[in-house]
Amino acid sequence: MKQISKRMAGFTLVEIMIVVAIIGLLAAIAIPNFVKARKASQASACVNNMRQIAGAKATWALEYKKTG
Repeated sequence: MKQISKRMAGFTLVEIMIVVAIIGLLAAIAIPNFVKARKASQASACVNNMRQIAGAKATWALEYKKTG
C-alpha cells in the first residue's frame, strides 16, 4: 500500500504574512495619491462654482441695471 502524505496543500504563514505586507505597502503608496487627487478635485470644483456665481452675478447686474 502507498503512503499518502498528510501535508495539505495551501499557503504557509510566512507566505500569507508576505502578501499582507505587500498589500500594506501598496496601500501606503496609493492612499496619499488618492487624497491628493480628491483635494485637487474639490479645489477645481470650488473654482468652477465661483466662476458660475460670478457669471450669475453679472447676468443679474445686466438684467436689473439701474437706469438713471
